[in-house]
Amino acid sequence: MSGVTVGRMLAQLARAVGLSLGLLACSKDPAREQARPPSRASAVPSAALASATPAPAPAPAPQPPRSPLVLVAGGDVNLGRKVGQRILRDAAFDPFVGIRPVLSRADIAFANLESPLSDQNGETEDRSRLAFVGPPAGAGLLARAPFHVVSVANNHAWDYERRGFLDTLTALEGAGVPFAGGSRLPGSQYEPVVLTVKGWSVALFAVTHLWNPGGFANHEAREHVAWADDPRLLQALRAARKTHDLVLVSYHGGKEYVENAAQEPLDFARSVMAAGADAVLAHHPHVPQGVGWYEGRPIFYSLGNLVFGRHRDHPWTGRGYLARLTFMPDKRVEVAACPYLIDKSLPHLAIEPAAQQMVVRYLRRASTFASAVGTDVRAVDEQGCFELVPDAG
Repeated sequence: MSGVTVGRMLAQLARAVGLSLGLLACSKDPAREQARPPSRASAVPSAALASATPAPAPAPAPQPPRSPLVLVAGGDVNLGRKVGQRILRDAAFDPFVGIRPVLSRADIAFANLESPLSDQNGETEDRSRLAFVGPPAGAGLLARAPFHVVSVANNHAWDYERRGFLDTLTALEGAGVPFAGGSRLPGSQYEPVVLTVKGWSVALFAVTHLWNPGGFANHEAREHVAWADDPRLLQALRAARKTHDLVLVSYHGGKEYVENAAQEPLDFARSVMAAGADAVLAHHPHVPQGVGWYEGRPIFYSLGNLVFGRHRDHPWTGRGYLARLTFMPDKRVEVAACPYLIDKSLPHLAIEPAAQQMVVRYLRRASTFASAVGTDVRAVDEQGCFELVPDAG
């Protein structure tokens, strides 16, 4: 074959190859080219692409079992009168030392503060109108007791008028003691104190059914102190029931110095229990009253005096008990009473068997009037507290 022929064949072959390449170039879609990701993306290994896919959310870690919560509740605390004078004289005075063994083991300790805390130039009572006031330093004693929350909703809240009431709130705030049943802001007195302890959320309400300065409905304090019959209480209680583990209600009312609860406290207790309260903690009669039960939940109709002067005509003003409620993780509640005797207005745990049995007999008798279900008393523990259960018989 001649060189011309070979050259001609090579030229034809080159033209054919060039034509094919041109056709391929022309067949590309410009829009598709622009949508194609950068070349480095196509170089991502398939394993890396797989890892970019959102993984399913991990299962929530199991929560540790909730520990039991111990609540200790006491009755009326009056830091005025002679106790107030001792507070003014002696910085080391401690009105709660006699019950500290029980208080110190509580996750939440509660009492009703029956006296304002306000500097009144050394005055701690006005006998002409049966008014009490304690020094502001009393708030620090409550904190060291320790009490974790108190009620300020009672008939003595306004004994030293608006100033005394607001001074009380200031003193408690300064000592770090939360309070329920009263507020500076009008209307906020019906909001509960919320305590978060050991994983429990506890809402505590406080109200009064008694008012010393006259009719409550037209009194200026109605905007600052919680009244038991106000519909805002049940509204707030039902709302709290949906968002908190425990709901407690402190009630100040009833008749003084009588063993059996009056009808008004009985009706009130049933209404708040039906709305979802886990326990009612009541005071004002100045003597202990029986323990009632609502579907297995306890109602303490009167916890009696705690730090208070004894009345010479009523011996049970000098005897009482701390209520100890142990809420279990499954919401069961174990109830106990820790008896004490009051000497010179100060409580001391009753560890003598005779004194304990006196309280046992009293509670059994008084509880038969408190509800259709009586109260049985079981074993005594090392602190002198005895178990209370609904009487099945």
